[in-house]
Amino acid sequence: MIFLPERIKRAVGDAVCAYSMIENGDNVLVGLSGGKDSLILLVALKHLQRVSPIKFNIAALTIDPTGGKFSSSGLKNFCESLDVSHIYYPYPIFEIMKIRNEGSPCSFCANMRRGILSGIAKDRGFAKVALGHHLTDTVVTLLLNIFFSGRFHTFRPKTWQSRTQTWVIRPLIYLPEETIASAASSMKLPLKDLECPYGKNSKRTAMEKLLESIKKESPQAEYSALSALKKAFWAD
Repeated sequence: MIFLPERIKRAVGDAVCAYSMIENGDNVLVGLSGGKDSLILLVALKHLQRVSPIKFNIAALTIDPTGGKFSSSGLKNFCESLDVSHIYYPYPIFEIMKIRNEGSPCSFCANMRRGILSGIAKDRGFAKVALGHHLTDTVVTLLLNIFFSGRFHTFRPKTWQSRTQTWVIRPLIYLPEETIASAASSMKLPLKDLECPYGKNSKRTAMEKLLESIKKESPQAEYSALSALKKAFWAD
């Protein structure tokens, strides 16, 4: 059995409870990229499944953006060790981005993955799609939208998708990235994430650097942003 730090358990449990992310009888499909966030998410939901009085089912889906060049055998074995069904779906997202000379690669890739994930969830009877977005992702997305789109907008803990009739849930949304990275390292998880060929010079990377500089002056900046989001953006 994999040891999951108490801080992760509490934060995931609190988020799931606060926003009614999972209900009795739910089928939950986890987006499993192989990075630290999605692996921690899968382990955390498996723990919740064991200890919660709410009964729900879990499966994992890996979308391969290379179109088939990514080896998913390690992720399949990891899922088997947790007694979780694993689905592998290759789709040439990177190649499409190259052909299009995509100006917003991060946004395009995220939307493509989410669309594929939600479509498969609908086809296979999953009412909930769980994504590994954490607090740092949420704050960085907020900064991106404020400075580049002129709007106060970011991820919500739970979002309804009318086209596919599925809910997107984000159980890690109370946790900063550094906490997740520390847990993944201590747990010795089999990380197998793809390096994005477009990420180094993206706007998102610039906002990540901005957040890091803010945290040097205000180490609690992410939690302050979380408090503001709970009051102003997630309250409705």
